[in-house]
Amino acid sequence: MNNEKYDQKSLINVSQQTQEALQQQIEQQRLVMAIAIRIRQSLHLNEVLNTTVAEVRQFLHADRVLIYRFEEDYSGSVVVESVGNDWTAVLNVQVKDDYFMETRGEKYRQGGFQVIADIYTEDLTQCHRNLLSQFQVKANLVVPILQREKLWGLLVASQCSTSRQWQSREIDLLQQLATQVGIAIQQSELYEQVRADLKERKQAEQKIREQAALLDIATDAIVVRDLHSQILFWNQAAERLYGWQVHEAIGKNADEILYKEISSQVELARQNVMGHGSWQGELKKVTKSGKEIIVESRWTLMLDELRQPKSILTVDTDITEKKQLQTQFLRAQRMESLGTLASGIAHDLNNILTPIMSSIQMLALKPPHLDTRHQQILKILEDNSKRAADLVKQILTFARGSESRGVTLQIEPLLLEVEQILNSTFPKSIKISKHLPTQELWTIKAEPTQIHQVLMNLCVNARDAMPDGGNLSISAENLLVDQNFARMNLDAQIGPYVVITISDTGFGIPPLVLERIFEPFFTTKESSQGTGLGLSTVIGIVKNHGGFVNVHSEVGKGSQFQVFLPAVEDREKQQAKNFDLPVGKGELILVVDDEAAILEITKTSLEDYNYKVLTASNGIEAIALYAQHQEKISLVLMDMMMPSLDGLTAIRILQEMNPKIKIIAISGIARDDQFVEAANAGVDAFLRKPYNIYDLAYAIHNVLSQSIQ
Repeated sequence: MNNEKYDQKSLINVSQQTQEALQQQIEQQRLVMAIAIRIRQSLHLNEVLNTTVAEVRQFLHADRVLIYRFEEDYSGSVVVESVGNDWTAVLNVQVKDDYFMETRGEKYRQGGFQVIADIYTEDLTQCHRNLLSQFQVKANLVVPILQREKLWGLLVASQCSTSRQWQSREIDLLQQLATQVGIAIQQSELYEQVRADLKERKQAEQKIREQAALLDIATDAIVVRDLHSQILFWNQAAERLYGWQVHEAIGKNADEILYKEISSQVELARQNVMGHGSWQGELKKVTKSGKEIIVESRWTLMLDELRQPKSILTVDTDITEKKQLQTQFLRAQRMESLGTLASGIAHDLNNILTPIMSSIQMLALKPPHLDTRHQQILKILEDNSKRAADLVKQILTFARGSESRGVTLQIEPLLLEVEQILNSTFPKSIKISKHLPTQELWTIKAEPTQIHQVLMNLCVNARDAMPDGGNLSISAENLLVDQNFARMNLDAQIGPYVVITISDTGFGIPPLVLERIFEPFFTTKESSQGTGLGLSTVIGIVKNHGGFVNVHSEVGKGSQFQVFLPAVEDREKQQAKNFDLPVGKGELILVVDDEAAILEITKTSLEDYNYKVLTASNGIEAIALYAQHQEKISLVLMDMMMPSLDGLTAIRILQEMNPKIKIIAISGIARDDQFVEAANAGVDAFLRKPYNIYDLAYAIHNVLSQSIQ
């Protein structure tokens, strides 16, 4: 009976021990799993390690649990620690252990561990025992923390109060946790590496953005294309110069959008940059609107890491306006040289004609000695010698101008006289109209006969350009030339001018002919219809009066000659005092013109008078900008003559978008039909090129004032 009770009690004890062992095993696995989950959920290594040592100490009821990390020389320090209140903390303590520094932790790198139940009874070196005693350790359990084959550190559980027999399950727990800590360390290092890579990448991207911003600030068009001419980079200056937005240009073939055709100069540039690494020269290119421009182009070959060609960097500077001014200057020099030559010829002809005319006059005084037939021949000689003398006078007028000092002249009576002559002599198929401003025209200092000759020469040319009839318009206006206007016209000076405009609807002048129309003896007419001195006389007289002539012509549509004559000095002073320009109130103006120089000058001028400005180089771009900023744009300045989409069509589209839109139409060829078309389109005002800031400012002010009323 007693034996049965004893056996039963033994069974109960075994059962309880088994349950306790099982419970401890469950708790151990739960701890390992919790720490493993925490490691996978957190990227903050220090937080994971601190939590690990705290929970291990609590689970093992140890006095101290720490993690020791090795340096490259196998010295090291305590990086995290959980310690009871009765014991000295050793966090961050540096340790130099000769054993580890000599063996480089070979035992632990092979996965070994150390179990010390009592430092005084275990077989330890005195040095090792002293080190443990220094850390108040009496029993110690040490397992390695490995990173692949590298010994990263040690996970250490210590008993400081007494010796301790470490159980196999405790050793197994520490080994499992050391493995999890190794995973945490590897995960953290990967995370830090990714963070560093991301930071480096962001810094690189920021640097690229800064460099791209600097490229966009540049005034030159900067383009990068690959070796097959596909565009890779396109800065804002390229957008402004060529009209293609960056999203439109990227990926396109540069040869297709920047050239009408690939010239031999482009092929030479390509060969040089591939052979020598760089090239520089002038090229003719084309904008999105089809306008041809001239650029100073610099090409540089870009290489990859292996020093192999990968792309071509192109920097383009627009020199179209510069080339135009050079052309004007060379033309002026050529005209000056021709004038010198013509003066010499006229001098020699006068020397020849003087004795001939004198002889004719002497013979005419002796009629008894001449019969009727010889008197008739003498008359023919006299008439032709006078014609020759008049021709010489025209040559001299071109060469050095008239020597007459001129008189103060009001231009209106002279225009009325010319109109009367034209109405009585020109064919009825030519409709003649005259337009004068409501205010009085300024006075000029001029020789009336010579100004009359200028107007008649221009009108006769207009008549000859309309053999089947057409419209001939004569108009005049006051114009105060400012600095911006003078920049666009090489011969202009700042000050007041009277501008006389002769317009026709004839067959127009081809560009190549237009270059030479003012040269003496140059004519497209048959020899019996002209001497080639008409326009050269015009330019000679006008320049002699301190003025200049502008010509606009379109083949098939007509021509316009504008004669600029300076007003007298006292009127200049008077007018300068009267101009007090109206200033804007920050209104946004959309300026539309295919001439880049006019866009830039107009934008600068309006900004000086407190307006905000958007610019568009063609009608399509204008419509897109207006759609984007419709609520903010107060007024549109629209050039009537543009490629791709002309001004009149663009105006009608804008009016469909906003029937109340305010528009000022602008044109360099002020034909009657253009005025009618603009009026019918409902524009608020019409300006003729070249305009100055005074005309522009008052026109904008008047239109905006009407909208307020």
